Amino acid sequence: MTWELFGTTAFWVAIAAIPLVFVGLTFLHAARIPQWVWALSGRTQIFWLATLLLGSAIVPIGIPAAIYYIVRVRPMLTSIERGDMSRLTSTEF
Repeated sequence: MTWELFGTTAFWVAIAAIPLVFVGLTFLHAARIPQWVWALSGRTQIFWLATLLLGSAIVPIGIPAAIYYIVRVRPMLTSIERGDMSRLTSTEF
């Protein structure tokens, strides 16, 4: 095997791993949030963990779910964890 082929292969493997790493890190964040935060937010931790776990295997599901989690759910959870209860008016997933 030539070094050029190895470099090209390594490049494409790294590119292909980006969605998996993105969804995986989002999964780890959802897993570390305490249960009381999920309860106050009105969302279910098991739903998000299952969705992100499924999304790690099926990228077209995982990327949009991870983006939605990062943009909409994560800010609410982190603000509740810090003690800010002003975001508790939402009733969506």
